[in-house]
Amino acid sequence: MKLALVMGVLLLSTVAGSAWYIDRLQDDIGTLKGNQLILETKIQEQNDAIEAALNNQKKAQTLMASLEKDKQEAMRDVNKLRKTFARHDLDELTLAKPELMQSKINKASKRVLENLEKLTDPNQFDEEDSDNS
Repeated sequence: MKLALVMGVLLLSTVAGSAWYIDRLQDDIGTLKGNQLILETKIQEQNDAIEAALNNQKKAQTLMASLEKDKQEAMRDVNKLRKTFARHDLDELTLAKPELMQSKINKASKRVLENLEKLTDPNQFDEEDSDNS
């Protein structure tokens, strides 16, 4: 009889311990599932941030390539003008034909100022983005 009583107490304590342990495991599983959802959300946010950074990098590279092309074209124009000016004595030409030189200088100055305004316009990138949309 004592043996059955001891075995019954052991059985009850085992069942109670198992119930407590299972409850504890379920709490841990709930915590782990919550942590998994948080991690998946953070991973998605990081992936979105990486994607945005890569897109910005592509835009920057495209813009730099365009600027490099414009710079090379401007350098060709500068070299062409240097060669032209090297062949002509502008002082002598200006003294001989002041009206002709004044109109040419005014036209060229106007063109240079328009190009400078275009290049230094802070809204030029916003307009390109809206045009590409």
